[in-house]
Amino acid sequence: MKNAIVFTCACLFTLACGGAETESDAPPTGDTSIGSVSIVTPISGATLSGTTVEVQLASTVTILPAGDMTAGSGHHHLYLDADLTEAGVPVPSIPGSIVHMGDASSTFVFEGLSPGVHRLIAVVADGVHMPLQPWVVDTVTFTVN
Repeated sequence: MKNAIVFTCACLFTLACGGAETESDAPPTGDTSIGSVSIVTPISGATLSGTTVEVQLASTVTILPAGDMTAGSGHHHLYLDADLTEAGVPVPSIPGSIVHMGDASSTFVFEGLSPGVHRLIAVVADGVHMPLQPWVVDTVTFTVN
């Protein structure tokens, strides 16, 4: 009986202290229930010559210009060698590192990349730059010679 009481108290304590993550706190999982985004180029693992890299994206989410708050739509953001921001926080704009593609485009050109390995993350966010929930994200790594 004592063990059952201790177990029950432990469960209640865990629930009261927020032991379970909420959807907005959860990290990207690849859940495609609202759509997906894919980095078409560069291909993950590719070795590229030169310092200019063209990124091409494809998405099953409707891509609209920034500011459009149509449900289930968004626009592209690129993180180059930068970590994702927290869920529930708008995607910042950092020149050369975090790019807003608010014109509803699906291509972007990075210029002047340094030689070495780079990580690129594509995120679809809504009209006010909040990442869609669940996350719509894709990641590749590539090398510049």
